[in-house]
Amino acid sequence: MLNLNNRPIIYTLFLGTLLSLSSCASKNFTAAKAEITAQKSPSVQRKVIDLTPKIKLAEEPQWSPDGKQIAFMSLDNPGNEEIYVMNTDGSNLKNLTKNKIKDRSPVWSPDSKKIAFLSGRDGNPEVYVMNADGSRQTNLTKNPAGDYPYIWSPDGKKIAFGSRRENNDYEIYVMNYDGSNITRITNNPGYDSVLSWSPDGKKIAFISGRDGNEELYVMNTDGSNQTRLTKDPNNNAGAVWSPDSKKIAYHSSAEPFKNNGYIYVINADGSGNTQLTNKGIFQNPAWSPDGKRIVFESNRDGNSDIYLMNADGSGETRLTSNKGRDSRPVWSLDGKQIAYECLQNGQSHICRLKI
Repeated sequence: MLNLNNRPIIYTLFLGTLLSLSSCASKNFTAAKAEITAQKSPSVQRKVIDLTPKIKLAEEPQWSPDGKQIAFMSLDNPGNEEIYVMNTDGSNLKNLTKNKIKDRSPVWSPDSKKIAFLSGRDGNPEVYVMNADGSRQTNLTKNPAGDYPYIWSPDGKKIAFGSRRENNDYEIYVMNYDGSNITRITNNPGYDSVLSWSPDGKKIAFISGRDGNEELYVMNTDGSNQTRLTKDPNNNAGAVWSPDSKKIAYHSSAEPFKNNGYIYVINADGSGNTQLTNKGIFQNPAWSPDGKRIVFESNRDGNSDIYLMNADGSGETRLTSNKGRDSRPVWSLDGKQIAYECLQNGQSHICRLKI
């Protein structure tokens, strides 16, 4: 299974797959890290529901902002990936894309009426958008260079995305939701990757390799005031804003895919950088809707499972104890449930549990 936190590698691997198918220091802490012992985390038994028991492979769950549906990527035929939606109890399952070339990575618009996704149907990775019922599938980016990843603005009027369309250099662009008025907002020889639009709509957090390794930056939505928040030799990824736009949680690793990688929280101005976890690999942090808790995945107890902790790193609790890997947790609108990838009998499914 791919590790989305290593974005340059993931982009290259995915780009190659799409093309082949279509051609057929130390951290700047200002606060002490949370006191987490090396002992195993307390485990709370939760009822886990497999939402996709009859599907061969299901990944990338995305809970709709209105809380009514879950979109995900499924491998319905050998080598082909499609975008599906279902009700949150697994009923009313629908294939939206029905295309012979890979379609994946669904992202809901803030009003839950549209879904952006990645497709190689035109010969290279492009950002598409469609209505939530699968109608009006439209190529927004229309460029042979490949475009990925992408995020919606909180008001749903714009989409920011990464592209190497100019000088084969990965930069960040912003366009209107219909694909018009594409504007480049970063310009440097290093890799820049879109990560997260602040909930108040004022800032974009992103990762850049312009200074030699992947560091966390923020900027205004027009590209001005680009500010480096982290200053360390590690690679940083997976940044997500807190609901009040005051903090950013992210994952930091000295060596991608090695047995290290911790979750940190930093203030939006770069102050108060705090390590919340230790002893193992921790990744894919996601804030609860009220900003009081963070759910994440970790192998700290010997297997990749889903964990929950308070926003300050205290109260860490293991939520799953599946023999297979559990990963990529996402919150429901009311903060009472989590959907995530669960490996069942060697196959990746979408599961759900109550908090």
